Amino acid sequence: MEGSGMSSAACEGLESLSYLDLMSKHPPIECVSIDDPEACQPLKVYLRVRPFSKAELENNEFQNCVIIENPETVTLQAPKESSAMKNSEKGIGQSIHRFTFTRVFGPETTQSEFFEGTMREIVKTYIDGVNGLVFTYGVTNAGKTFTIQGSPKEVGILTRSLDMIFTCIKGRQYLKMDLKPHLSNNIKKLEDVQVKQEEAIKAAILASLKEETENILNSPTTLSASSSIYDLTSTSNCTSPGLLSDPREEKSLTTGTDLNHKTQSSVWVSFCEIYNEYVYDLLDTLSTSKNQKRRILRICEDQGGNSYIKDLKWINIKSTEEACKILKIGNKNRSLAFTRMNQYSSRSHSIFSIRLLRLTDEDKPRVLGISELSLCDLAGSERCNKAQSFGDRLKEAGNINNSLLILGKCIAALKQNQNPKVKPSYVPFRESKLTRLFQPFFCGKGKACMIVNINPCASTYDETLHVMKFSAVAKQVIQTVIPNNFESFVPRLVGKDGKPLMHFDANISAQELSDMETSMEEEVDITIMSHEDLLKTTENLKERLVMEKQSKLLLEVQIRKEMAEAMFQQLLETEETWSKRLEDVKESYEDKLESKFEMYKEAIKKHAYMCAVEQIEDHYVPIEEFIAEQEKVEILNTRRCSKQKNNCRGSVKSKMRHTFKWS
Repeated sequence: MEGSGMSSAACEGLESLSYLDLMSKHPPIECVSIDDPEACQPLKVYLRVRPFSKAELENNEFQNCVIIENPETVTLQAPKESSAMKNSEKGIGQSIHRFTFTRVFGPETTQSEFFEGTMREIVKTYIDGVNGLVFTYGVTNAGKTFTIQGSPKEVGILTRSLDMIFTCIKGRQYLKMDLKPHLSNNIKKLEDVQVKQEEAIKAAILASLKEETENILNSPTTLSASSSIYDLTSTSNCTSPGLLSDPREEKSLTTGTDLNHKTQSSVWVSFCEIYNEYVYDLLDTLSTSKNQKRRILRICEDQGGNSYIKDLKWINIKSTEEACKILKIGNKNRSLAFTRMNQYSSRSHSIFSIRLLRLTDEDKPRVLGISELSLCDLAGSERCNKAQSFGDRLKEAGNINNSLLILGKCIAALKQNQNPKVKPSYVPFRESKLTRLFQPFFCGKGKACMIVNINPCASTYDETLHVMKFSAVAKQVIQTVIPNNFESFVPRLVGKDGKPLMHFDANISAQELSDMETSMEEEVDITIMSHEDLLKTTENLKERLVMEKQSKLLLEVQIRKEMAEAMFQQLLETEETWSKRLEDVKESYEDKLESKFEMYKEAIKKHAYMCAVEQIEDHYVPIEEFIAEQEKVEILNTRRCSKQKNNCRGSVKSKMRHTFKWS
């Protein structure tokens, strides 16, 4: 598999050092031609067959199910009790399958031999600046965790990779912590206060291991396999004689890489797990508290669209021994459980990442580049009826199988997109946390490989066959890889038309390949079936079709009912919202009308007052004229009164005269 580490483009904040600025003096990487054989490489898939245990041999699990023909080919023969054999006896499918791999490792393979045949070249290219991914795949109890982490006697590929890295950078380590990985592929410059915080975090994590070790040593109980002295205390195995110890071998490593004496390196590690589709930091010291829930981390994207885990702890390490301590602390926090198939079954996908910072050998070093090596221990797929999973174990198994199913869909979609005549299909990277973190590895930003672990037991043959078919599809994927080294650091996608870096050369998809194989088997085998068997099969298929139609009809009715209820609820909410708006508008209009009424009322009063003033001004008479006129009126009144008096006197006199005459 040709993949890459989780690289990115830009960094947030003024304190972050962007590679685009640091490497501006270097010319940009040219687009890689698809015809370049070094750029277009198939997915490397390695197979490892674990040996039988004593209990499995006693239970007659050895039935020659797995036969290694040569270092690249293995044959599977179905046992009598398997579903594959029963189907082949009915004329459906085959009982013998043959698969090819990049290399096959038998049960007798040691950890050292396996590392030399798989990881050495990947670690070399990683030290030279190429990102790397290694992930194990297989059913539960197939030896995936043993391959990566190993045992006290034989350490795994993770410890050996770390030992090889420190051997190559020996004498050229950057001992300060002021340059720390940031986002997906950037460096953050730390202040003195932040450096002290990093040192305190590292000390607290290592102290938690020491405290746990003392508790176990003082405990009178017997240690189990999950909490052994090796798991929590032993660090001597990290530098055992099985690792790199020959000076000539160390010299060959340093001369075989692009490292030189004018550079120095800094190593940072992180350890996380994906449990029930939630991402947790295994180096979080608070996660060991029983009363406090573990903090869930989010997967984000930088400006370049590269995925990274926000708030994931990166610890600076100075030796393989420190890395082994970090690994043991993370294993202590990892989710494990007992199942029928595995006494200590991993219930999560764990990812141990190593970032190598290459710096100039100066008082104030400049960053020359960064590369990342991620080792992912995938949880094993399992059948719930065989593993007897119930409750939480059943939920865990469902999430594990779902994430592995989505990974298979991504591989199948990439395989289908190989055909240039077919319209590219959607690759569902974002449907799972695991595939979202794996996405950059499928976009031409590094190298990677897939390690398939199987157990040769007859009872798990059907699950093993499924794993082998998946690996056969994955091996056909061809990916375009950009030569991402320290001298030309900034990664760019290949292709001037903006298409993805994936380049494929096959003509059929994985689903078409599987369907074609099944249809060919059924075509050939159906002719062997009797007429009665064909009729029974037809009737069974008809019944299943009717049941499927009924279930789908009920599902449609239920969906329509839920949609109608949701729509009705939405209408009620809309009606309530508009009613509130109408009341608010009504109140606002009433306020406006009332204010206008008051305004008109005041205007009318003012107009009436002005009219009255105008009328008063029109009929205004000066006071002097008024007094003169009043005096005239008084004079006239006086004259009138005097006349009336005179008249009265004259009439009285005349009456008196008349009276005197008659007397």
